[in-house]
Amino acid sequence: MKQQTQPLFTVSVASSLVGVSATTLRRWEARGLIGPVRESRSRRRLYAWGDIQRAQQIRYLVLRRRVPLRAVKLHLRLLAARQAVRVGEILPARGGTPLAPRVALALAR
Repeated sequence: MKQQTQPLFTVSVASSLVGVSATTLRRWEARGLIGPVRESRSRRRLYAWGDIQRAQQIRYLVLRRRVPLRAVKLHLRLLAARQAVRVGEILPARGGTPLAPRVALALAR
């Protein structure tokens, strides 16, 4: 299934899809955990499917796993690195360069 990348949802619709309040989504945006697109004229926040999925991951980490909000960004990076390593094990990187140094570099940022 093709994933939708264009921003589609306003903050009220996105908050109902994720299961948190609109204020919580705005707070997560202020902390840099999610980054919705802003319309140029009205400055409305517009969320794409990727933003919704990331917000659902954040909600899971905070509510179910009891991860403090200040540590959520690190957990998300670790999850992304694990997925990249799994993909790297299946599909070798371009040019045959090992994936592990690039993953370590990404975690350092």
